[in-house]
Amino acid sequence: MQRVAALAVLAVLAGCQSRAPLPAPHGAASIDFCADQMVLGLLPRHQIRAVSFEVDSDTSFAAPRAAGLVRLRPQLEDIARLRPAVVVRSYGGDARLDRQLAAMGIKVVQLGFPASLAESRADMLRVGRELGAEREARARATGFERELAAARRTPAKGTALYVTPGDVTTGPGSLVAEVIEAAGYTPYRTAPGWGSLPVEDMVRRPPDAVFRAFFDSPRYQQDHWTSSRHPVVAQATQGVREAEVPGAWLACGNWLMGHAVTELAKAK
Repeated sequence: MQRVAALAVLAVLAGCQSRAPLPAPHGAASIDFCADQMVLGLLPRHQIRAVSFEVDSDTSFAAPRAAGLVRLRPQLEDIARLRPAVVVRSYGGDARLDRQLAAMGIKVVQLGFPASLAESRADMLRVGRELGAEREARARATGFERELAAARRTPAKGTALYVTPGDVTTGPGSLVAEVIEAAGYTPYRTAPGWGSLPVEDMVRRPPDAVFRAFFDSPRYQQDHWTSSRHPVVAQATQGVREAEVPGAWLACGNWLMGHAVTELAKAK
């Protein structure tokens, strides 16, 4: 009995002892693909605590800049263990995450979902302000505007067909359609929004240019039985202007879309 009582007293005393304070939160962590681009594009490396586990699928922009950084999943426990001062997110994490992080004193910077090139520019600047990176955000926005202005000075070039590994294309009203129009083309698909690759239409009415994206990343690759690989598509597009860009340039609605506009505008 005395032994049990002594152990109980020791347990109480141990609980009363002061614990070393936790380190103060610092730095920023991004928790999804689009947040990675924003953080790696706006913040100096020493301010970045971690990037998302999706970063390595962005082989053209984020992955080379994220070498050596911690990879993070969008889970409260993992974020709390890292103790960042700021979490940047687009779609990563569940609906409760903002409230949970705020309760821990962690600031959340939520990216928007731009529906136009103008909204993309505005979101860059807003996020830059919230991250304390206004100068870099202004520089990115200026470069973006410069690329759009240069492309718009070129003459109209006809129609451009957007092609993806999943046979999805787009017409007026989408952000990718704005990229096509900014490069001096008209979207080949005339119906608004998104739809399947119009193989039969292409035989009767070939496009003037083909604009490919997302063929660079295994994350978006489909099997070899897609219409984008069909011989009829190859024949219908033979000899037309071509441009292919990394999918990461079109995925998130930021300055990288300016690079896509430039690449399509100079297609030969």
